[in-house]
Amino acid sequence: MLDSTFEKFKELENEIVHFKKVRFSDGEKYEEIKRKIEEVQHYPERQKELDKQYGKIPRKEFERQMTLFEQAGNFEMKNQKISIKYLANHYYLPVLVSETEKIDYLNHIINVDSEVRFIEQLEEYLANPDNIFSRFDWWMFSKLDQTLDEVLIPYYNPKENNIANFKPDFIFWAQKGERYLILFVDPKGTEHADGYRKIDGYSRIFEMGEQKESRDFSYNGFVINVKLLLKPAKGGIAPVPEPQRRYWFDNFADFENKIKVPTLLREN
Repeated sequence: MLDSTFEKFKELENEIVHFKKVRFSDGEKYEEIKRKIEEVQHYPERQKELDKQYGKIPRKEFERQMTLFEQAGNFEMKNQKISIKYLANHYYLPVLVSETEKIDYLNHIINVDSEVRFIEQLEEYLANPDNIFSRFDWWMFSKLDQTLDEVLIPYYNPKENNIANFKPDFIFWAQKGERYLILFVDPKGTEHADGYRKIDGYSRIFEMGEQKESRDFSYNGFVINVKLLLKPAKGGIAPVPEPQRRYWFDNFADFENKIKVPTLLREN
């Protein structure tokens, strides 16, 4: 049966708001970072302009403009570097990613090492035109902030004898025809008992039967399937007990295999 804490699906409203709360603490460099963010926001248009200039301007000038274009998303202050990224399928743009976990002048950005590595690996995976997301009609994903966003999975915490909230680091949405996939991803998952209790909280809501088969839900003409994947913060999934490995991934080949829904994506 469904967990009593889950009522229904709803369209996203104010559950993801952290990007509206980003604050930059240095007034002197505010205009510089604002300019860089605006440049990255117009990445597609600028890319088209550069493509049109190829072969029409001297090679050195083209290379100079390409270098400026590629460096537009780099910003550094107090020896703390960030990358301002244009990730076309992200819920909001641009995405701010820190090279160091400690960053004094910006908040509510991607700065946890496991999340940064996930973004880097995801970018590399998406560079393959045959990635699994290319088989959907539409897809999008978003970073989730642990303190501000309200996208969560309830689970029982026996230490406190209460219902706690598991907030995964990322959420993906993907549609193929009338089928819809919602995927929670937590790349800093832990293998200890607390991690398994979070999986149990997910399973009680979104799976059924002894075999833990993904449950299909109907909503607004769509059939929705919800999955959860965790990635160990360190090492691989070898220490994870066999029954639990279906919820963990080592790399993006493993990631791809584990999010396939037979009725959603069929091999050609």
